[in-house]
Amino acid sequence: MSGAHATASNAPPTDAAMNLPAAAAAPLHMLAPLVPASYRRQLMAAGITDPNAQASFLAMHVLTIGVGALAAVWLLLGKNPSLTVCLPAALIGGMAGWWIPRSWLEGKQSQRRIDILTDFPVMLDLMQISLEGGMGLPAAWDVVTATITGSGDAMAQEMRRVSVEVNFGASWRDALDGAYERTGVMEFRSLGSLLQQTERFGTELSKMILVLSDSLRNEELESLEERANQASVLVLIPIGGLLLPSMLLLLAGPPLIMIVETVQRVNPD
Repeated sequence: MSGAHATASNAPPTDAAMNLPAAAAAPLHMLAPLVPASYRRQLMAAGITDPNAQASFLAMHVLTIGVGALAAVWLLLGKNPSLTVCLPAALIGGMAGWWIPRSWLEGKQSQRRIDILTDFPVMLDLMQISLEGGMGLPAAWDVVTATITGSGDAMAQEMRRVSVEVNFGASWRDALDGAYERTGVMEFRSLGSLLQQTERFGTELSKMILVLSDSLRNEELESLEERANQASVLVLIPIGGLLLPSMLLLLAGPPLIMIVETVQRVNPD
């Protein structure tokens, strides 16, 4: 019982949130093959990997578009609008219904990618320690997956999927390329290339992983420095837009007042 409870608690929250009662599972199972491949990749990048959950999200997205269009028309019914008014209103409402789930999905994708990028160097460090301790790659991978589960659910979810694909006969390179396709995190592909090179040339895997981890941290520091430099430039925009007019008014205001008063004294009429 405790093992089943632990398995349930480790399930991805995005899939669990999309689970539906058994009565609705059958039609969703029929709709799952109709989900476009590009839309399926976007859902997987957001952590929605269950086919039924993907079908339910697509159905909800289409329903939201229809509800948005109907709501816009309903708001205008009391004013007896013409057809030329209702059609643009329905279009605007439908676009709003399309944008709301899309915006939520993009936010989930971005947050999940950030979570994985944050946990990636930590995962490499744990892999390097496990390999240095004498473990093989599959055992080290499973140990690290179990270690980061809970603190890095997105990373652990992708690692479990990679482990399943490898156990079913895929190469590490292909499994990690699949993780890159699902998440858009290039570091998975870099790790796959590294594993392929170590297998081909016989280099020590733990040292290569350490080099990759250091490289990722250096890239992160360079990225932070670049963003800091860009922020210092962007700060000049509000400074110029807000402070410059007030400075001009402060400098030019008194002379202008004096000029107006002088003109009024010279021409009292």
